[in-house]
Amino acid sequence: MTWKILSLDDFHFLKDNIHDETLEGSDASLVNIFLLQKKYDTKTAIEGGFLFRYYTGGENRTGYGFPIKIQKCADSEHSCLHDAVALIVSDAKLNGRAVKFCLLTENQKNEIDSILRADFPEISVDWQTNRDDCDYIYSREKLAALQGKTYHKKKNHVSRFQRIYEGNWEFRSLNLCSIADDMIFVAKKWLEERFDSAEAGEIVISDEDKRILNLEHEMIKTALENKEDFALEGGVLYTNGKPVAMTLASRISEKVLDVHFEKCLSEAAANGAYAAINWCFANAADSYEFLNREEDMGVENLRKAKLSYHPDNLLEKFYSV
Repeated sequence: MTWKILSLDDFHFLKDNIHDETLEGSDASLVNIFLLQKKYDTKTAIEGGFLFRYYTGGENRTGYGFPIKIQKCADSEHSCLHDAVALIVSDAKLNGRAVKFCLLTENQKNEIDSILRADFPEISVDWQTNRDDCDYIYSREKLAALQGKTYHKKKNHVSRFQRIYEGNWEFRSLNLCSIADDMIFVAKKWLEERFDSAEAGEIVISDEDKRILNLEHEMIKTALENKEDFALEGGVLYTNGKPVAMTLASRISEKVLDVHFEKCLSEAAANGAYAAINWCFANAADSYEFLNREEDMGVENLRKAKLSYHPDNLLEKFYSV
């Protein structure tokens, strides 16, 4: 296979030709694949009617991603996937590396297992999963309604925000307003707040964390520079006419929207702005059934926050060793 960095032209081709409504994982978001290439040293190949990915990260993020079908296969689905797996096996041998996979859902893992057992019995794959990689998938309707005891605390947070900023807050959608600069402003101020807190000794940020945070900020800028190409959705929350929170998302499939970034400035966050922007965006994104809010990466506070919204599905991701 011919591996390369995904270009914007490649992105356009894939956006026009991938129509797989079974996709729901954040790794299958084309915007994520494009933006995270540098972070995970991801290489891509477009061959045989499939998009192939090879990740070079930690143990749980090293290997081939599940082949994403680009066009309808004339043969059976199993036969097409067999051909894709055969290309992966051939590529691994050519490059002197093991046939390893990462970021596969349980269904995808089972499909790969079935093909390997039947057609490549010499290849043994031992699967493991990492809780840190699980995607949090929510019913958009539930996050928009916040009904019942389950969401009582969240609804109270939103109500508190509305009381504090009564008559002096609003949410503007990215697809309706020119708010890209305000999104970058919030992201930049949020980053500065994190670094200031680290300098004050309030939180600990390692050099690697700083590198990742700076890289994330660059990804936000890159995404917004290409917002029309990426068909981004999102919005900004304002209080007293000033931007205090932002969220940015893109389509995985017709049913699933992937929320890539959500940032909120500290003063507004203390007054419930995270709950408010989450609620506002869930109402704005009413053409989707589910919101994938991605993984928690093992960060304790982030895990607690994501669980507090009661995900409908913790989508497990498997990797082989």
